[in-house]
This record gives sequence, C-alpha cells and structure tokens, in this order.
Amino acid sequence: MNEPQEPQINVVKIADRWHARLLIGDEVRDEMACKLQCDIGWICREMLRWYDKLGGQSEFAASARRRQISCKPVGKVWYQNSLEVLRTKV
Repeated sequence: MNEPQEPQINVVKIADRWHARLLIGDEVRDEMACKLQCDIGWICREMLRWYDKLGGQSEFAASARRRQISCKPVGKVWYQNSLEVLRTKV
C-alpha cells in the first residue's frame, strides 16, 4: 500500500510576485502569490492550513494549521483562483 506523501512547498519569484506552490509528489495542489517577501510565511501556512482542513493527511500541515495566528498579510495576496483568472487574461 502506498503511503501518503508529505506536502512540499516551493517558492519562486516570478515578475514582481512571490509564488508558492503546494506539491504532493509531482502534483501541484495549490498555489498562492504575494507582493511582499515578508508575506511568504503567511501564504505557505495558509495553503497548508487549507490542505489539512480539507482532509489532507500530514502532520506537517496539521502543525501549520495549529500555528496559524489571526494576523493578516502586510501586502497584496493572490489565491489560486485569482492567479488562474490572471493567466487567462494574458
């Protein structure tokens, strides 16, 4: 039986945004972007929080969900659906 793979997050700067992708194996499960580098930790925890909330089996994600504090990001943040809309406009 295959064990569930642990989520990984890759962060890269594309144009003027920091993009973070939540990967399970080779599959991209979620993506977010932020304008300011100081918000990278917030978007990573947000993606892990939703992964855990929607049934993802990972102690890493569960820990991120427990650590998520009620602060807000400093700058502009784009969720996956907003990024997909922006891609279709180009």
